[in-house]
Amino acid sequence: MSNNHVKGLSSTTSTTQAKQNGHISDAKLNNKPNTFSFSVPLTNPRPKPESFVDKFKELWNDPRPISAVLSEDRSSVGKIENEEIPYCIVSDEFNIEDEMFQILLYPRGRFVGSGAYVSCSSFITGSASAYLRYLPKQYGNELDVAWKLRLCGSKTDNKGTPINTPLTIVTSGGLPKSNTTWSAAMTLCSEVESSESVGRAQDWGSSTWYADEVCSALGGLVAEGEITIFDKRQGESSFFKLPPRGAVGAVLSAARRTTDQESGGRIFRAGEVIVPRITPGFETELKALKGQFIYPGVDYRIMSMTDKDGLPIFTTDSLENNYDKSKARLALRPCGWKLQQQLWKRDGVKDWPIEVEAGMLSNVATTRFNIDSVIPRITSAFQRDWKLYTLSLAIALTPIPLALLARNFMSFYVIPSASMEPTLLRGDVLVVEKLPGIYERTKRGDVVLFNPPESLTSIVTNNGSQLSSTSLFVKRIVGLPGDQNIRLDDDGNVAINGKSAVGPDRTLCADEPLRLIDRQLQDGKGKELNELGPSDVYVLGDCKAVSVDSRVWGALPKENIVGKPVARIWPLNRLKISVD
Repeated sequence: MSNNHVKGLSSTTSTTQAKQNGHISDAKLNNKPNTFSFSVPLTNPRPKPESFVDKFKELWNDPRPISAVLSEDRSSVGKIENEEIPYCIVSDEFNIEDEMFQILLYPRGRFVGSGAYVSCSSFITGSASAYLRYLPKQYGNELDVAWKLRLCGSKTDNKGTPINTPLTIVTSGGLPKSNTTWSAAMTLCSEVESSESVGRAQDWGSSTWYADEVCSALGGLVAEGEITIFDKRQGESSFFKLPPRGAVGAVLSAARRTTDQESGGRIFRAGEVIVPRITPGFETELKALKGQFIYPGVDYRIMSMTDKDGLPIFTTDSLENNYDKSKARLALRPCGWKLQQQLWKRDGVKDWPIEVEAGMLSNVATTRFNIDSVIPRITSAFQRDWKLYTLSLAIALTPIPLALLARNFMSFYVIPSASMEPTLLRGDVLVVEKLPGIYERTKRGDVVLFNPPESLTSIVTNNGSQLSSTSLFVKRIVGLPGDQNIRLDDDGNVAINGKSAVGPDRTLCADEPLRLIDRQLQDGKGKELNELGPSDVYVLGDCKAVSVDSRVWGALPKENIVGKPVARIWPLNRLKISVD
């Protein structure tokens, strides 16, 4: 990897002074926020915690499966040419207006465990993550900030002069859109006072960089960008003030926030999550919003905000009159990458965010914590998958005697491998329903659990493993009885009926370093099928680089399907009703 090795990594940090853009006197004179640029190297692995409290905090905040979190080498996620790839890299602390910040980099993403070893960058897939972290000097300090972030790899020009070249990103977060710069706005505060639904966090970022590019640039990576500070506050505590401030105060404010006609509608803040709802008398606005892919009952985060002239602002409350407030521009993005992907596929959205005038939303948008959002969110969820939510509701309302009887139709299942990443991670615990007639309640694209067919059992036993009578496998149904022209291409992708198999992007996971799947696919029984029989389905894992599925062992008899996951209950920070 020539000069891109991770060399000279240490566990110490220093302080860097950021540089201000423009003149501070001009900013203060025009009552405009100050913008500062920063550039910090990314070379230091995150220091290992020493105290019990620090160890507990690290474990609590680690989003990886419990098996990875408890492993002794959780600080590393692989090697490139015998150089360790740190799970997390931290920048030097840097100072902006007497406030301290830091960049956190996860070269292979926040969810990759210590077992995902690779031998070179060409075997790395998936996303890398980078976050801006605020380091408050005392509890209760908080800032309203907007920032732009670029990760740059060090290269040399034809004269041998080193230059920083921005790495490519998948999506730009807020506006303006860019293929190298990620942007957002948020209230940054202490960890205890964080509440992402109202736009509060200690660190915030995205998994928008390509992991192979980031890992190839390790040793010469630099984080650079700009930070704009709109406001500073002190004493923002949920516990030592009456009425409470901080996170509790923000949640209470969001819960009671309603439209104020005298002030030109509701106030919007960057970073908060809003929920459009059907509001009588505003059918025109709702129709226009749907034309911009903004739907009732769906959660959208305000990624950034500008006034009518395109100048950045943090809240519409900073604008002088109702007209200016209504013309503010909000950059909206649906919460959750899966939902973004679903909306993109369904409606042809080329890229998020979508920019919407505040006036179109001021009378129809509420917050997650406002009671007015309950019905729209439930309605939207049932519209997406009414069978699943009806079953979940029935289970929740089941009396105790019937619940005891239902034990025979429910079970827990621990994900044992990486074949369904990133949908399901190794160590995830699922609640699985096994009610009679399971196949009749499944459709193309559903995740199912099944008993292994004979061809799969033979593969497992020939590799020296053993299966018990209760062993189950989990995959996604992509082909149904009667489907024709099933073909596997050279990249491991499957086409059915002349179209790509349904499901998420199957490259968002780590490759197995020896690429054993390639050998199995060469003689796969499911490489080329003219038609599925009346009792057969075709299943795939969500990680094509490691999943041994119908491509290898052929069609699955539908009678082997025994269950569907209805919830993920571990880890707690990814608890979810429905698994899709």
